[in-house]
Amino acid sequence: MIKNSLILLLILFLLACKKQQDLSRLNETIYVRSEGSDMPVHMHGNLKSSVILLMVHGGPGGNGLDYRSGMYTVPLEENFAVAYWDQRGQGMSHGKFKESDITIAQMTDDLDAVIKVLKVKYGAWNKVVLLGHSWGGMLTAKYVVTGNNQSNIAAWIEADGAHDIPKLNKDAVRMFTHVANEQISAKNSLSNWQNVLEWASSVDTNNITLNQSNEVNFKGYEAEEWLINDNVMVSPESGGNSVPFLTGPINPLTSYLSGNRTNTVLSQEIENTSLTNELYKVTVPTLVLWGKYDFVVPPSLGLDTYKLISSTQKEIVLFENSGHSPMSNEWKYFSDVIITFIHSL
Repeated sequence: MIKNSLILLLILFLLACKKQQDLSRLNETIYVRSEGSDMPVHMHGNLKSSVILLMVHGGPGGNGLDYRSGMYTVPLEENFAVAYWDQRGQGMSHGKFKESDITIAQMTDDLDAVIKVLKVKYGAWNKVVLLGHSWGGMLTAKYVVTGNNQSNIAAWIEADGAHDIPKLNKDAVRMFTHVANEQISAKNSLSNWQNVLEWASSVDTNNITLNQSNEVNFKGYEAEEWLINDNVMVSPESGGNSVPFLTGPINPLTSYLSGNRTNTVLSQEIENTSLTNELYKVTVPTLVLWGKYDFVVPPSLGLDTYKLISSTQKEIVLFENSGHSPMSNEWKYFSDVIITFIHSL
């Protein structure tokens, strides 16, 4: 009897050790069903930390695992569990729903469903920290200013977040003018910046069209290339976690086609969305991360977030050598700041 008891205890001990080992190397995909959409959430990293960093990708039209391929995710996954979510109508999400279900409000509900499922699946004691980049910054901003949603999360990280497109477009045109004059004075990429200066002077910032808004986006990425070539910005670094897009969980063609459709459906609503006047509602600890040379979403929006939120614990970091994706240009600094912030919680 004693021998059998010892064997049983040994089995339980080995199972407990195995479970503990698995928690530090989480590697699985779960699905969240919300209003007709089945959305994958790719889980990686260290759940022993009792922290789940939920990545809310950009676009619309991106996918969660796009954000795992960067070097910055290696230290993040060593410290925390990281959840890479494919939003409705993007990545490998699927289901049966109408175009009328592709709205910011519905995606906010989807995000709430993801958070609740993570807590049921992995334990309510885990702290969920939201990280929204670009379009993900708009979606997470909408989430935190809506109802009592902030009670479900431990903190919000906004990285170059597009929470106010009308203001974004105006500020971007002004930023193009300012930086163009600086670069022309420095004799950097003269013809390129002179063309941008001419274009910016032709834009009526009080009546920016959808085409001009798209131009802001396109020219923003072009400007980053010039700044990298002139050694004003640092080159983005690749590497990090391997994401096999051709043989792995993401079909690039499916992701592109569905994401492009979702982007088209959402574009008009996004263009008219402004959340700046609601930022005062934010009280959770907040970290604001921005690239100094982000023309796609100018740093002025990050300053708005930092100044207007009501959080007593807040921090803003401007990455001096980065554009729209500081996680690529200055990946180590980016991950270090996040790790320090989350540990402070």
